[in-house]
Amino acid sequence: MSTWSGRTIGGYLISDEIGQGGMATVYRAYQPQLDRWVAIKIMHAEGPGAEEFLARFRREARAIAALRHPNILTIYDYGEEAGIAYIVMEYVSGGTLKSLLTGQPMEWPDVATLLIPVGQALAYAHSQGVIHRDVKPANVLLARHDWPMLADFGLIKLVGQQRGITRPGVTIGTPAYFSPEQAAGEEVDHRTDIYSLGVIMYQMLTGRLPFESDSPIEMMLKRLHELPPPPRCINPRISPQLEAALLCALARQPAARYPSMEAFLYDLLRIPGATGRPVVSNVQDETPTTTARLGQIRPMSGPRLVIAGTGTTLLIPTQSEVLIGRTDPAIATQPDIDLAPYGGGKAGVSRRHARLICSADGWWLEDLHSTNGTFLNGVPLSPRQPARIATGDIIRCSQVTLIFYEE
Repeated sequence: MSTWSGRTIGGYLISDEIGQGGMATVYRAYQPQLDRWVAIKIMHAEGPGAEEFLARFRREARAIAALRHPNILTIYDYGEEAGIAYIVMEYVSGGTLKSLLTGQPMEWPDVATLLIPVGQALAYAHSQGVIHRDVKPANVLLARHDWPMLADFGLIKLVGQQRGITRPGVTIGTPAYFSPEQAAGEEVDHRTDIYSLGVIMYQMLTGRLPFESDSPIEMMLKRLHELPPPPRCINPRISPQLEAALLCALARQPAARYPSMEAFLYDLLRIPGATGRPVVSNVQDETPTTTARLGQIRPMSGPRLVIAGTGTTLLIPTQSEVLIGRTDPAIATQPDIDLAPYGGGKAGVSRRHARLICSADGWWLEDLHSTNGTFLNGVPLSPRQPARIATGDIIRCSQVTLIFYEE
């Protein structure tokens, strides 16, 4: 069937086509039961090998649906009807990162606001054994101008599996964002996502791709045999520290890159300006949820959290356990550190989100089964499993970012 527009599948009323690739077509659809719009991806699986393809797709669709992260597009449903496989996803109407790439360099704080959350989403996916393999601007949806969401895990590879969802003749990924090992048709691991994110970062900071050519084949050959032009030669406002991190992510050999996405993020988060620009909120009782530059933080003593976005300092009470969350008049026990005035409600902070524990050997952070997760330096914490924290650590409660200081 050439198009599904105007038809129904699995109870979803399909409206218009919003995207197409070699393996699937994506439509906007309406779900009457919940009165909401969704995105529905209808897979192309015909001819020889279709059954094997569908078997792998079922398995990998479960892995994608299990991912829970505020910067990963939510998967609602999966089904098969008359031999057609489809997957139902959250619908985001704000466009993609691709639309923001105008060929002009972007300032590092603006790049960081969009790029670092994508890196955190990938770090989480990697921790769950999932490699994306098609990280590109068109797959970064914008739920809000400062809220990127990584989409299209349709080419994922599960760690430990020999193959992802591929078929003969179907290109894996997008040539402009290929890692060298992808370009060579070699086996890939999580470091291919580090490279692809580095390509996006290079493009955002310089206004151009690290390797440009009218021919995709020539572009891939360049990255196999050449080094990218130093980004500071294109945009002198890029700091040496930022250039070093970027070039490490773009190393030709995987072993020369960052060993993990967390390591890449660790360096990026410590570059001045990495915590973005303050954003004016339309909600009077909430302050911005994106972050201010570290240089704006005023010296202060004692354990504290710095709200990313305003530089506001919240002193941590001198007690053995400190509850972090959001005020709710209906609940008797209120949080010791209330994130509601700092964008907590809009950012998805739970009423009882996390807990700081003071022990003889220092401070620990514990997630309290929060809805949207607690992250330490980009890594999600398992509920009720405290993790040791130290000065400079980045704590994220859903979309609210904080910096911990102990002295």
